[in-house]
Amino acid sequence: MFSQWAAAGPIAIGYMSFDVTSGTTAQFDIANLTGPNALAPDFPVATPLAFNALNLLVTFSDGTTHTFGLSDFTLSVDGMSLDGPTVAIGGTTLPVAATLSGLVGPTSIDPGTGTMMDIDAAFSPVMLGDIHGPALDDGALGVIYVHEPGTVTVPEPSSAWLILIGAAAFGLRRRARSAALVALLAGAGTASAAIPVKLAAASIPSSGVVGVSFVKVTAMGLPAVAPAGVMVTIAPTCAVGGPVAGQAITPASSIIPVIGSTSQVRFQIPAALNQGTYYVSLSGGSGAGAFASTNCSVLNVTTSNTTLNSCLPTSSLAVALGPTVTAYVPNGWWGGGATGIQVVPIEGAGAPTSISTAGIVNSCSSNPSTGQAVCTANTNDVYLINGHTLTNTLLSSATGNAFFSGGGCRNCGVAVNGLTNTAYITVGLSDSASGSGIQALNLATNAFGTPLRLRHIVSENISVDAGRNLLLTPGEDNSYGLVRLSSAGDLLTEFENSTIGGGGEYDSSASDCTTGIALASNEFTSNVSMADLNQASFIPGSGSGIGSWTSPHNVVTLDGSFAAGISGISVAPGGQHMGILTGEFGGQSFAVFQLPATPATGGTVPALVDYAVVNTLPNTPDGASFTAGFDPHTITAYTSPNDGRAYGVIADWATGTPSWLAVIDLKKIQGAPRIAGTHTVDTSVYDVLASGAVRYVAVH
Repeated sequence: MFSQWAAAGPIAIGYMSFDVTSGTTAQFDIANLTGPNALAPDFPVATPLAFNALNLLVTFSDGTTHTFGLSDFTLSVDGMSLDGPTVAIGGTTLPVAATLSGLVGPTSIDPGTGTMMDIDAAFSPVMLGDIHGPALDDGALGVIYVHEPGTVTVPEPSSAWLILIGAAAFGLRRRARSAALVALLAGAGTASAAIPVKLAAASIPSSGVVGVSFVKVTAMGLPAVAPAGVMVTIAPTCAVGGPVAGQAITPASSIIPVIGSTSQVRFQIPAALNQGTYYVSLSGGSGAGAFASTNCSVLNVTTSNTTLNSCLPTSSLAVALGPTVTAYVPNGWWGGGATGIQVVPIEGAGAPTSISTAGIVNSCSSNPSTGQAVCTANTNDVYLINGHTLTNTLLSSATGNAFFSGGGCRNCGVAVNGLTNTAYITVGLSDSASGSGIQALNLATNAFGTPLRLRHIVSENISVDAGRNLLLTPGEDNSYGLVRLSSAGDLLTEFENSTIGGGGEYDSSASDCTTGIALASNEFTSNVSMADLNQASFIPGSGSGIGSWTSPHNVVTLDGSFAAGISGISVAPGGQHMGILTGEFGGQSFAVFQLPATPATGGTVPALVDYAVVNTLPNTPDGASFTAGFDPHTITAYTSPNDGRAYGVIADWATGTPSWLAVIDLKKIQGAPRIAGTHTVDTSVYDVLASGAVRYVAVH
């Protein structure tokens, strides 16, 4: 559906679209169809226009609103369109309406006639949905119009619409453009018998996660056809005119009208693709009804994104992603150690550096959207770090120590939600029933929220599921707790679940946020507890009681022995669906595991697809035995922005402070030869160092 405003001579220049990119996330994207992107006659403007001073007001189902500016959009690979801000749709608070206003330039344009004309700088506001609901659907869109000066008629606000007109100038984060973009616009000719279809230069949004994301191409001239009749070809080069090596073909999942003969064609990025730049073309039909695109839309395929990269547990380690992948490694733990943090490049050039801190640091987490690191001390100190520089020290509201099997702490850990720019500090609270709680920190304002006092002990390692607006907190009292978040990232309500089981004490959380599989390590056992958040049911609490939740669940017992049992656990965010786990307080063993690639339905019980155990990490380059660290667990995982592979990282604490990082290629370990009849890697025939499955990086 789309909006039109009563005005003299409106000229369409593009559209804003609500695009559901996964089961838990959606974006407000802007297609700029002017200049080289023009799709005449529907979008005829021959002059390239640029958007500025944008103001996007989004209303949610709980009545709250959020305003996004131009800095919240990212320049598309076409250099003109805008990939929009991401919102969570996997929880109970959903976007119901949106209003976009702003300016364009220049204001003297060729409307496709060859004659210049003047337009107002302000385009007509675009409105989607209704503030009273229901939730916005995929494909809700509004055409963006410009007008001759003095001809715009803007309707008065009503109870059904919330309009905010006004703008603020923001800086624009720019994404690297594809070097081959010019080739797109030329496009080879298609077969003469086929109905020609013209595509916009880039998909909307212009990037997506392999095997996870849905994206769209804007097409003009597509004949009436069912989605299944549209074959979408994604290839390393433009496949117009014939197949090319490395291409993948998938049917469209939906077709959404825009205006005139222009429509959106939606499809999911196939799991078989590798990370890289691809070109999308369309074809279908037969005989006189055959059609094919005459050019291609560019699409950047990734293996993760900033929302998914928030899906990590609190840990002693943080990994900041970029061309240089950097680990923030505390020198301390709950029981002691030294002050300070080591900044260690694990991909890219550079040497480790040290950051001095007043207190002993136990945990760090990195914001995947901004790169800012947040670290917590055993005291109330919270350290904010940009790059190699400590920029601020804040104080949490902890009032006492929270106590775990591995020690006590006032600040115990931190996890960052990149979608809302919020850090969550686990804290000791003397007036809480569990002696513990969670406090939110707004990283845009450095303002703390009121701590949420938990009925059940907070997890040693909480996790963020940004798309579902949840925090995962399985605690040592064996309640798998969930905390619901608002659309702005505020802490709302605690839910308990004591039915999953596991045979030990829950020690750490982890989650595959793409499929909704939640995990918990079980200390002193070889068990992993699993639950499916995609099929979860929630029962609100009554009176002063907390709520509860249930879902299909399972407990998996692994081969192998882990020091203090399975303690630390992490899933590499993105489309690889792989994770890593290990023990603590010594030991050299770890396991990698493969999770299902698609969400389950119909009560299906979650399970591991496969796992592989390495009983002994090799000695570190200094000849010492590798020794797993202490609480709050010296393990994390990440998906490389450089090669798209999933890696685990474990810190070695043989000397009492971290000395080495083991960087582990999860897929190589999974594919290594195993001892017959077991899940144990046969290290007598497979050298994990020589194969590149494990490499060591010095911390100092």
